[in-house]
Amino acid sequence: MTRALLTLFAVLTAVASPSADTQIGPVELSRLDGSRLTMQNYAEHRATVVFFLSTRSSEADSARDKIRELNRRRGVMFVGVFPNPAENGTEVRDYCQASRYSFPCYRDPQKTAARQFGAGVTPQAFLLDRSGILRYSGAVDGLAQALADLMADRPVATASVPPQGTPIDKPGAARPLEDPFSPVSFSSEFIFEKIPGAPSHHCSSIAEAANGDLLVTWYGGSYESSDDEALFMVRRKKGERSWGKPEMLLRNPTQPVGNAVIFVDGLKRVWIVWGRMEASQPLLHNTGWSETRLMYRISQDNGVTWSQDKLFPMDTTGWLPRNLAITLSSGELVLPLSDERNDNDLSFIVSTRDNGATWVRSKNMPNADRSGEQPTVVQRRDGSLLAFLRTRPLLLTSESFDRGMTWSQAKPTEFNCPDAAISMRTLRNGNIILAWNNQDKARTPLHIARSTDDGKTWSRPLVLESNPGEYSYPSVFQTGNGKVHVIYTYRRYSIKHVEFDESWLDRFERQD
Repeated sequence: MTRALLTLFAVLTAVASPSADTQIGPVELSRLDGSRLTMQNYAEHRATVVFFLSTRSSEADSARDKIRELNRRRGVMFVGVFPNPAENGTEVRDYCQASRYSFPCYRDPQKTAARQFGAGVTPQAFLLDRSGILRYSGAVDGLAQALADLMADRPVATASVPPQGTPIDKPGAARPLEDPFSPVSFSSEFIFEKIPGAPSHHCSSIAEAANGDLLVTWYGGSYESSDDEALFMVRRKKGERSWGKPEMLLRNPTQPVGNAVIFVDGLKRVWIVWGRMEASQPLLHNTGWSETRLMYRISQDNGVTWSQDKLFPMDTTGWLPRNLAITLSSGELVLPLSDERNDNDLSFIVSTRDNGATWVRSKNMPNADRSGEQPTVVQRRDGSLLAFLRTRPLLLTSESFDRGMTWSQAKPTEFNCPDAAISMRTLRNGNIILAWNNQDKARTPLHIARSTDDGKTWSRPLVLESNPGEYSYPSVFQTGNGKVHVIYTYRRYSIKHVEFDESWLDRFERQD
């Protein structure tokens, strides 16, 4: 009620607006740097629209979309005028940029232009023809029809739509502005180029230690399943851009290391869990995965020193990790696993409520043909869990509504898969990132997509790598500073790291 009275008061007490068909003449304005400008080039445009605006008016905010839509008309000059003297050039520029206005904006601190036009509120619109004659004045809502009439050389209705807004003489207080042009950052590099004696590298995992260091693990050796296969780790210290020298953590030629995952528990300890290959030797290339047991080690100093290697505290025969652990909103830690025995590809999770002192195994994710494996799991906004499983030709999906203890029947998704590893991660804002090879034969290209509705729908997949070669086994992670990280196998020669802001996924060009 108070705002309505103020608006009415401003309209009644403002200098009367010129009537239609009035010649406006030159208009004195101030650029945002303080220099002066005389606007009088009406003849150069099919029409000129002058908006009186304020950075401190909620009504002006509400008119943004309509103003931008009107500004798409070719040959029409749009001009924003800000008559509040308290709004300096920087504030006006920031507001116009945040509003994505692609037309010139000026100040009118002496309200000279406001008196000339008879403007009383913000927002208020004025339409001039080529001769600088006023054809419309009033609300933004009435401008579209007036513009259409003028552009079609029809008589413009003289009846104006009364403006409703913030009185020019009663502006609000300064407000923080949302920046729609936050930086779009993207970088990528090899974590290493070459490790002597280990030409083949695969299956990387990533974690952020309590001190902010990034830790990446993977296995490397002569070839997959070779008896010289070793577990490596590399560190990128907090605040630095370069990676340190890879460190060999483990090599056991009698029981080679297989897939490993690294994660941090609720006590800020760093864990590495891996599958120890226990098949009889010599091993064929790319075999031995069905005869593994889980091992683990723990670091209490951010991965500098480690505990003794131990068997996982349950019967884990045939089990193998692949995807990152997640911490639920309840504090439980969930680790996705597969049972590789007998080509059954059983998928499930183990979880702990006491930081690894005890673990509980879930039921399997039901799958009629038992083809899905290496599940990747995220928690949705409602607390339920969503899992994707690798298989050919389509990814499978399953849901859990009891913290992962039981799962729905796995069903095909819309996404292709060449039976290669996948990774999914929930960001702090609830959006979900998925990385995988979106085709049914080769492990290239490597794609990434985002869901903003808990996995119901997904954005068009973007390509991270598309050249010939293998780009596979991604791991998606978000660090404390909000950056999204993806690491993946690069042609088996190295592990590649990509880092970007979430905005990189959808801001493809500046919006004018």
